[in-house]
Amino acid sequence: MGVENQTRTTDEHDEDVIIIEEKSKTSHWVAGVTLIIGVIAGGLIGSSVSDNKWSDTYAQLEAKTKQYQTELKQANVKSTEVDVLIEQEKQQALEEQKKTLDEEKAQAIVTESKKQASIKKEVGALKSQNASLGMQVEEQNKQIDKLTNQVDLQITMLSRAKQLFQRQLQLKEEASNLEVKIEVTMANEKQLEKECAVYLEGKSWDVKSDVCKRQELAKKKIAGYNDELQLLQMDIKEIDSISDDLGM
Repeated sequence: MGVENQTRTTDEHDEDVIIIEEKSKTSHWVAGVTLIIGVIAGGLIGSSVSDNKWSDTYAQLEAKTKQYQTELKQANVKSTEVDVLIEQEKQQALEEQKKTLDEEKAQAIVTESKKQASIKKEVGALKSQNASLGMQVEEQNKQIDKLTNQVDLQITMLSRAKQLFQRQLQLKEEASNLEVKIEVTMANEKQLEKECAVYLEGKSWDVKSDVCKRQELAKKKIAGYNDELQLLQMDIKEIDSISDDLGM
């Protein structure tokens, strides 16, 4: 379209130049006619004076003058017509140029409208995609939080289990030591029981007089050890129950 507009503008410009040149030639022609009239008039007057033929010369001059005036009026009319034609050509050129500009403007508006619609569509798609991604990110964050809580809970459970196992190991070790003490003390108590019976019967002077007291003390120790052992076993059972609840 740009090449066609440029060609049309060039043609219209050439037509304007031709019309203007024609008007210029007409003006030059009118000026030339006027000059010729003056020259002829001067020549005729000079010739008439010398020949003393004023009436014929005047009649000829008047006829030619009228003829030239008529031609001059025709030239003026033609010049006016040329001016009107030039104005019409200019007006037509302006209207065509305006029409072309209006068409280009309308086409530009349509193109821009389509472009804006396409951009809005893309923006809408991006917003929808962004919303979908936002929901996915939110869901992933929930899952991450859930996993984090599970991991924290597992870490806490493992830490608690470690403490329980360490405590259970300590309790079992203490219980094992108490069982050894109970066995040793029970064996000692039985020996003291025999010696106390011998002492009470007076059958031996080798037995010390405090043997029966030491037997009673051994019984008390055994009872104390059994109480401690029972408490330790209860703690061990409690730890076993907690471990079962934790799934360990």
